Amino acid sequence: MLPPQLRRWHHSRPFGFLFRAFCLVTAIVIVCEHLIYYSALWKCSWPTMDCGVNDPNNMLPRKAFLLADTHLLTRWSNQWDRTIREWHMERSFQTANFLLQPDLVFVLGDVLNNGQNTYQEDFDADVQRFQKMFASQAKVICAVGNHDIGFHYRVHPYLLWRFEQAFNASAVQLYQDSGISFVILNSVAFEMDKCEMCEEAEEQLLNVSKILRETGSPRPFVLQHYPMYRESDEICTEEDAAPEGEKTIHFREKWECLSKNATSMIMATLNPRAVFGGHTHHSCYRQHENGVEEWSVSSFNRRFKKYPSFLMVSFCPDTFAVRQCFLPDEYTLLAGYVVAVAVVVITACWCLYTLLRFKGFRLKKFS
Repeated sequence: MLPPQLRRWHHSRPFGFLFRAFCLVTAIVIVCEHLIYYSALWKCSWPTMDCGVNDPNNMLPRKAFLLADTHLLTRWSNQWDRTIREWHMERSFQTANFLLQPDLVFVLGDVLNNGQNTYQEDFDADVQRFQKMFASQAKVICAVGNHDIGFHYRVHPYLLWRFEQAFNASAVQLYQDSGISFVILNSVAFEMDKCEMCEEAEEQLLNVSKILRETGSPRPFVLQHYPMYRESDEICTEEDAAPEGEKTIHFREKWECLSKNATSMIMATLNPRAVFGGHTHHSCYRQHENGVEEWSVSSFNRRFKKYPSFLMVSFCPDTFAVRQCFLPDEYTLLAGYVVAVAVVVITACWCLYTLLRFKGFRLKKFS
């Protein structure tokens, strides 16, 4: 209970109005910046499945978040946009991480927005900010995207080296966990034009394929930035697929997707169980002619997607299950703040009117 002095202040005019307005605005801020994420993510749950294998340590299935296209801006970008979007991404991820407790987190490229043209000092600051925003008890693995090192024509060995050093990445990375094989690819390195970076990537791909065969490992899951070759997004029917006006836009090989040759080579070399990518900023599911399923993951950043989302995948050595989880949309947050501003303005006007009235002033009409 409030002390008598504070109760008198609370019930007096205009302080009573100010106190109520302050409480309401504070409540709206708490809801919009914290509770709304819990409300949205509380609905998400892991897909359940039986791995059908001996699992004495109860490690299976392994539960993974799949995010794409976070596009963290650097310090000389629009600061308002950077602050707002990145706060939303951080709150979304940290809330999801707390509620859902993943075992693995995969970020499918374009981790940074300006990785291809920032000075080292800015790059280091962006990496540290990413590590803070996406800190997790789970292992976080990042694929290379074109915004991280540049499209193939402008990749410099130094840009590639510094990203690989910062994120412990490589052209072809084999990660195995509880009998499950993941192969993380640098899509930019599969231009197949005989450049040094591409030849190294193809050699690493063959080595990984050999390791998988010789160890009797199950078919791997491929994680990369570009989608496999497809003509457009016209086949995509997901709730957050590309808008109708964009679906028929033809994809350029090596720009919006991998080339036909690179797709065929990866499929033939790895024989993946499934493929996951990003890059288009829109969701898409397809099944290739060889039966391999592929998911394109929507952007996690509200700058590119009204309703950002990520995938929750339960992985077993020989099977998997996928579920999509949506984040709260930006318009709901904006509506809450519009209400807060309206409350502040109305309260300020009422308090001003009350003060003037208490002092004996009267408003006069001017003829």
